[in-house]
Amino acid sequence: MDNDLRRQIISKSTISFSGLKKLNAGAGIFLLIQGIIMIALGFLLTWKRELYTFYLKFQVVSLVPPNFQVLPNPHVAYTLTHLGVLLSSFLLISAIALLLIAFVKNTSYVENLKKGMNPYRWYEYSITSSIMLVIIATFVGVWDIWSLVMIFVLNAIMIMFGYMMEKINFYTKKTDWSAYLLGCVAGFTPWVVLAAYFIAALGSSATKPPTFVYLTLLIYFILFNTFSINMILQYKGVGKWKDYLYGERVYVLLSFIAKSVLAWIVFVGVFAPF
Repeated sequence: MDNDLRRQIISKSTISFSGLKKLNAGAGIFLLIQGIIMIALGFLLTWKRELYTFYLKFQVVSLVPPNFQVLPNPHVAYTLTHLGVLLSSFLLISAIALLLIAFVKNTSYVENLKKGMNPYRWYEYSITSSIMLVIIATFVGVWDIWSLVMIFVLNAIMIMFGYMMEKINFYTKKTDWSAYLLGCVAGFTPWVVLAAYFIAALGSSATKPPTFVYLTLLIYFILFNTFSINMILQYKGVGKWKDYLYGERVYVLLSFIAKSVLAWIVFVGVFAPF
C-alpha cells in the first residue's frame, strides 16, 4: 500500500485519538489490577528454579601418553524463587506503558500515530514479550542463564525491528519490508531453540513437560503471530486495516488479551497443586 495514501487515510479516520487513549487507559487499568493481585500472590507462593552457567573442567586422563578431557562444569548462577512476582512484571510493565500513553499530557503519541507509527508500543513489547519467552524457555529445559539472555535479546531485537519497520516506512513511498524480514529471522531463532528443547523433553519420561506447558506454548505461538499478522494487514492495506488507527486499536486489544491470558495460564499451571 502506498505510504502517502496510508497517511491520508489516517487524517480522515473515524477512529479518534481520544478514543484510542481511553482504550489504552481501560486496558492499562485492568492489567494494573491483575498485576497487583499477581504480585501479592507471588510473594505468598514459592516456586524454585535454579539457573546455571557452565564453566570448563580440565581432567587429566593419563600423563603417558598425554591425554586429558575438557568437561562441562555447571554452577548455579541464580535461583528463581518467586515466579508470580516475575510474571506480575509482565503485566505491570505493560500497564504502566498504557497508562502513561493515556494520562501523561504530551502530544507525541498522537503525532506519531498521524505518521503511522507508535514507538512506545515497541519499547514495551521488547521487554514484556521477552520476559514471557524467557519464562516459557525455562519450562522446556533452557536453564543456562546465558542462553536465556540470548533468547531475551534476540526476541527484543525482533520487536525493535517492528519499530524500524514503521520508522523506515514513514520516509518511503512504497512499503519497504526489509526490517520486517530481518525481524522474522531474529524472532524465529529462539523458537528453534525452544522447539529443540521441547522435542527432547518429550522423548524423556523423566523431564516430560507438564500439561500447562503444551497449552502455554500453543497459545503464545498463536498470539505471538497475530501481532505480526496485524502489521502485515496494516501495510498491505487489507479491509479496515487500510486505516493505521484501526491496526493500532487491534494492537492494544491484542496486547491486553494476550498478556492476561498467558500470565494467568502460566500462574495457574505452576501453582495449581499449591
